[in-house]
Amino acid sequence: MTQSLPQFLATWARREPDAVAVSDPTRSLTWAELDRRVTAVAAWLRRFSFDGVRAAILADEGVDWVVGFLATLRAGLVAVPAFAPGRDDAWLTATITDAAPEIVLTTGEKLLDVRALLDTAGVEVWRIVAIDSVPAEESGLAEPDPAGDACLCYTSDSVGVVLTHAGLVDSAARTAETRLLGDRAAVVVNWLPLCQLGLPLAVAAPVFAGCPVVHLPPEEVRERPEIWLRALEAHPGAVTAAANSFLARCPVPEGLDLSGVRALLDVGEPARYRAVLPGSGLRPDAHRAAYGLLEATGLVSVGDGPMSSGRPGRTVVIADPRTRRSLPAGVVGEIWVTGPTVARGYWRRPAASAETFCALLRDDAEAGEPGWWLRTGDAGFLSGGELTVLGRLANRFRAGDAEIQAETVEATVERVVPELLPGSVIVFPVAEGEVVVLAESDGPFAGAVAIEQAVADGFELRVRDVHVGSPGWLPRTVAGKPARGACRDAYLAGIPAAP
Repeated sequence: MTQSLPQFLATWARREPDAVAVSDPTRSLTWAELDRRVTAVAAWLRRFSFDGVRAAILADEGVDWVVGFLATLRAGLVAVPAFAPGRDDAWLTATITDAAPEIVLTTGEKLLDVRALLDTAGVEVWRIVAIDSVPAEESGLAEPDPAGDACLCYTSDSVGVVLTHAGLVDSAARTAETRLLGDRAAVVVNWLPLCQLGLPLAVAAPVFAGCPVVHLPPEEVRERPEIWLRALEAHPGAVTAAANSFLARCPVPEGLDLSGVRALLDVGEPARYRAVLPGSGLRPDAHRAAYGLLEATGLVSVGDGPMSSGRPGRTVVIADPRTRRSLPAGVVGEIWVTGPTVARGYWRRPAASAETFCALLRDDAEAGEPGWWLRTGDAGFLSGGELTVLGRLANRFRAGDAEIQAETVEATVERVVPELLPGSVIVFPVAEGEVVVLAESDGPFAGAVAIEQAVADGFELRVRDVHVGSPGWLPRTVAGKPARGACRDAYLAGIPAAP
């Protein structure tokens, strides 16, 4: 039977009790200390709850967050990973309202903020627990069922995805199998939000592999990337992850030495920039493109370089979304995923779950071997077994006889007009052969003509409008990327694009 993450935690507490397991800028815990704190909080939770009760984690990412999450799992509850109020309260409110947790875990410092958020959202809970105030306690608890629900994670659109204990462990094993964490000499340095892809990479995988993890505050890293870069320098064998656009605009401090970084995973968006962090000493083979999504419980595949997302093997096919047949190598279609890491489905959305998680490939059905596939909604192709991700399928549009990927147009604009901030360009069609371009720039911008020319030359499209604002004016997702739908809706509603 597959073990759960709390069981792996107990194993490392026995084998390596004095080795550091988790740390943040304020403190660290060994494996034995982490196991004891998790047990104490889990026992406390069981006093007023039972299996299947939902418990939201509304704490800053760090040691206490990890304790609260693992304790929720050990107690047999369903964790709702989030973060403390004050960062993206609109997303947080939508998430908590939809999840309707019975319990909230936070820290003493955030108790009043959490209470105010719940009151504003109109969400009533049984108990708010301060993770850092729970007294020490030894208690024997039954291990959770590996087939049971472990957590309810929310996408940037506040759609809940139900992950199982077995799925978390299988995802962690997949990460270890990529040789990122397999020899336990690695240390994960993470700043990605733990409510999304940071969870499998920086919580599940380290607990599975028995390697330490350093958690950094996401908002501080976005504002001061040097915090993250110096942490990588200070931890030889570091494994970390970031979006390609963040890497492209990340300033490199003088004298930085990242030659000891084991792997820098390029995740969350199609790679537009091959060379990142120039002058940092980062080895070319350490920069590796990766593909993952919440619906597949994290990483699907990891490449050996910055462009291809690796060889996913039989767990991925490229399908025609209309005919639901597999496509030959080199042909662009929808990426479909199968395997034990695929999530159970969407929370309280049976129709959407059936459409997304229960797709049948006609090739399999006709061969007498039908099986469920996850429709990712992402566009890509396989060539020589290597997966290349182009962007979201919904961002493909027709212009004459051609099919164009919006992300490809955006990458071209960024390459031709370097004054634009990497990762800030949004392109969407507004009529046949016409697009609008929104972007951000650090200073006064006078490159609209260059944008129009690049789009015309590369894609035979006419640019109806170009709006370039100062950094931060574009609506952002909880992951920090421009929210394409919100940008488009604001433009079409006639809201001024820039202050």
